[in-house]
Amino acid sequence: MPLSARFFYIDETGKGCSADINPPRFALGRALGNDLVLSRMGVSRSHAEVLIQNGEFLLRDLASKLGTFVNDVRVEQAILKDGDRVQLGGTLGLTLTFHTGDILQTLLGSSSDSSTEIGLSVRGFRDVGKLFAVFRALSSIPVLDDLLALVVDTAIELTGAERGFIMLKEQNGELSFRCARNAQKRPLDGSCFQTSHLVPHEVFKTGQAVVINDLDFGDGVENHNFTRQLGLRSISCVPLRYLTMHDSSSLSAVGNAETIGVLYVDSPNVGSELSKARIDALETLASEAAMAIYNARLYKDSQDKRRMDEQLNIAREIQQALFPQPNRDLEYARVCSQSLPCYEIGGDYFDYFDLEDGRFGFAVGDVAGKGMPAALLASLIQGILSTQTLTDSPLAAIIGTINRNLAQRSTGSRFLTFFFGILDAEGKCTYINAGHNPPFLLRRDGSMEELTVGGMVLGLFPTAQYETATITLNPDDHLILFTDGVVEALSTKGEEFGVDRLAAILRANAQAPAKEILACLQEAVLSFSAHAPQHDDITMMVLGYRESSA
Repeated sequence: MPLSARFFYIDETGKGCSADINPPRFALGRALGNDLVLSRMGVSRSHAEVLIQNGEFLLRDLASKLGTFVNDVRVEQAILKDGDRVQLGGTLGLTLTFHTGDILQTLLGSSSDSSTEIGLSVRGFRDVGKLFAVFRALSSIPVLDDLLALVVDTAIELTGAERGFIMLKEQNGELSFRCARNAQKRPLDGSCFQTSHLVPHEVFKTGQAVVINDLDFGDGVENHNFTRQLGLRSISCVPLRYLTMHDSSSLSAVGNAETIGVLYVDSPNVGSELSKARIDALETLASEAAMAIYNARLYKDSQDKRRMDEQLNIAREIQQALFPQPNRDLEYARVCSQSLPCYEIGGDYFDYFDLEDGRFGFAVGDVAGKGMPAALLASLIQGILSTQTLTDSPLAAIIGTINRNLAQRSTGSRFLTFFFGILDAEGKCTYINAGHNPPFLLRRDGSMEELTVGGMVLGLFPTAQYETATITLNPDDHLILFTDGVVEALSTKGEEFGVDRLAAILRANAQAPAKEILACLQEAVLSFSAHAPQHDDITMMVLGYRESSA
């Protein structure tokens, strides 16, 4: 039996630690009674044990919740060998490296005279503590570029190579250069970085390390002709892999080792024969680096999301500030509106305009799409319309100008439906409906008619023509405008709110004031779609002419 064995690991504070494995039984887990107490979320109270039997170290899982893994494979029990990586509890747990006596002597500074057995005592790596210092630094560097530079510098120093690089998997599944450095810790331009492409892609595909000490000898020499022409003689490349968990709440959770890239170093000189300890150290560095890269990406994603949330909050505040006050009281009319965006900001639009001779303009629009793109186009509409209403042009000419402006600026995939009306004190309302959901003219007696005259949607064809129509409102008549988010609101059963349901609510409230009609509509739509996700922006406007209750 080996003289000794030891687990190496990084504790929750980032400090490098080790624990001697003492016979006959060595227990690991969260409970205080274990020989090695590991306070990590993924580690069970009694997680695993190591039994020393017949000169071998037998690792056994003790029915842990998230499992025990050896070299990325889940096991119930396994004989441990020098350099094995033991992971308790998957990504929520802890990774330990197992070493037996002979390797420990190498790692901690053997008195052997053989320079090939010095292991980590190369270019400043004189003991395991310094490698742990690198691991500790990896856990504290949130910026991905800085982290990659440290990993490459460490790999070069560890192996005595002249240069190195990291390639990471992009969203399309292909590898791309992310960090290249030389032995002087200076960055290299990845765009002109010539090296072997065969080796890193092979390592990425297979997940197996490749160490070539001399490209002029060995199997497959003919496959490296291009690499040798570059003046390279030795290559070491290891996968960047970390263990992922699926269904972590289940007792039968499965762990998969995901390869996210490769760590590569090379040299124009023939490499010295790497000891197993040094190869193990390089692979351990790659494993720790992969997890650190994963965490750095999560951190970056969280920061990006935080910045996006902040920008969306600002955009929402700006959009709300651009909208008019929802309620307006005129001498001859009262108008109330409500807009509920599907996301933080939306593509629905409504506005009011005080025109010459006491006339009142009102508009509702719905940009195709949702979110930021739709909101930007809605803001453009608002700016154009505000400018056009300052002129004395006929309504059809105003809408035609808006359409031409949009068509010239649109990508072809963005358009909007639009309704614009102008009401005077005598109750005459001139309007254009540009492909919008027909508003209802709701009479006091409950009769209704749809306002459909106008033309096609805005922003598609610059030469489109529009026509106007005029209606007359009597006292206590109402105009009800809405976007398709109202009639297309879905219940939890997938049923649409629909025009018929909307019309029934309007008839039942024909004699109510504008404010009450709007409140009834809003309550009906929200109650109908309660607990179902909102799929579109919702905007409603109710205009009452000379209401008797005003």
